[in-house]
Amino acid sequence: MSTGGKSMARLLRDLGMTHLFTLSGGHIMELYEGCTEVGVPVIDFRHEQSAGFAAEAAGRLTRRIGVCAVTAGPGVMNVVTAVANAWRSQSPMIVIGGQAALPTLGMGALQEMDHVSVLKPITKWSVQVPSIKAIPEYVERAFRAATEGVMGPVFLECPMDILFDRAADAPSPLEVELVSPTVSEEHVEVTVQLLARAQRPVLLLGSQILFSPHAERVVAIVEALGMPTFTNGMARGALGARHPLLFLHARKAALAQADLVILAGVPLDFRLNYGASIAAEAKLIRADRDPTELERNRPGDVRAYGDPLDLLAKVAQRFTPPAEGWLSWKETLLQEEARRQAQIEAEAASSTRPVNPLRMCLEIDRLLSRKSIVIGDGGDIVGSAAYTVRPRGLGQWLDAGPLGTLGAGAPYAIAAKLLRPESDVWVIFGDGAFGLNGMEYDTAVRFQTPFVGVIGNDAAWTQIKRAQIPFYGRAIATQLNLTRYDKMVEALGGWGTFVESTEALPAALEAALASGQPALVNVHISETDFRKGSISM
Repeated sequence: MSTGGKSMARLLRDLGMTHLFTLSGGHIMELYEGCTEVGVPVIDFRHEQSAGFAAEAAGRLTRRIGVCAVTAGPGVMNVVTAVANAWRSQSPMIVIGGQAALPTLGMGALQEMDHVSVLKPITKWSVQVPSIKAIPEYVERAFRAATEGVMGPVFLECPMDILFDRAADAPSPLEVELVSPTVSEEHVEVTVQLLARAQRPVLLLGSQILFSPHAERVVAIVEALGMPTFTNGMARGALGARHPLLFLHARKAALAQADLVILAGVPLDFRLNYGASIAAEAKLIRADRDPTELERNRPGDVRAYGDPLDLLAKVAQRFTPPAEGWLSWKETLLQEEARRQAQIEAEAASSTRPVNPLRMCLEIDRLLSRKSIVIGDGGDIVGSAAYTVRPRGLGQWLDAGPLGTLGAGAPYAIAAKLLRPESDVWVIFGDGAFGLNGMEYDTAVRFQTPFVGVIGNDAAWTQIKRAQIPFYGRAIATQLNLTRYDKMVEALGGWGTFVESTEALPAALEAALASGQPALVNVHISETDFRKGSISM
């Protein structure tokens, strides 16, 4: 005989849960007991939102599932932002939400509310577990819902009496394999034909490739296709740092001049100006796990429902690039790459005090190892990092994604260090973003999960300020103090330092990495025009 909480812990472990991320709550404490008994570490954060972000990161890093548990009422409400982020980012996670005991529902029980309805619009499945006997079925269904088709979050509400009641032990589910939809042969053939006629092709790899069964072969697939490639979202790092087919700066020019564009799990959202960034006459091949995405904003000439990397793998088997390898087209883009890179390097060297933000990012990139995991948590500074910091491998770049959420950095870092202890973990913070969940340095200290946070501190919400000044001639609600966040981290038991000059920056970053502690390098950065006009609304 086991309690519902202990049975649920065992079932989730068997389906791939490596850690349970949480904030202490009475409604769910039996689940903690269950996790401890089956050897799953319980990692408690200082805010439920952080527990949700950590679970999302675990889903991405394991490429299987992340799990968090939060108590009823405000606990569930506090995790909503993280769930919404997983929904927009297509990250697989299961959220266990507490609830008052079933016999007391409707009587005004502590923290009672209708969580299921709140979570339904931003989850793939939101449901109350009706009985202890239903736990095995609902856990398995939750896993399938989170991982099949377009991946995303699932919410299981578990009333307190169900978690504490006892029932006969249920057998563990059979191994539930991740299901990756394959594309049709017709779409493969048409893509091969269109590619054979292309003179200026471009490939964009998106977040969905991270979860493809072909993910480990992505470099070989791209090399077989031989076309200029850009990466987006969680696909950043897929080709390493400096692969000859990887282009970083010339995307705007490439899309405007291309005669064929392949979007492999890349939505036509604000990042591509809803499709307007792509030349109107270009042939457009769209492959996506979400069939509705294939029709949104600009339908493709090929609309392949399924795993985008499955399409590319099959095309690569049947397609031979032209003998000249689109050499003149690549040379055109390389010239734009070189022009933009020279501009970045010149600006990065242009100031010494405060530190130029581009220089800060380049110094971080210099210290990255083959296994480094880099996390972006901010607005303007992460925009600069996108042009300068080059992840070394697939799954080694994490950011919040298209919802534009701030505050995920420290929770992502803690999850990353727990799951990849051999990796050094870096977080590039904006000073505004740091304020949301900076207290999670306390969590990192308690669980001995060292990472290096680097704040680009310009004492402002700069991405919004950039828009205010041209619009209104003044900035409102976007000024911050030049705060010594490093002192806060030291007070929490971590390692911190403040940097105001370029000369001091390299040694500070190296010392933070060598400290073996949760570390923060608080860098006073200058305002620049590098990202002038860069705001998405």
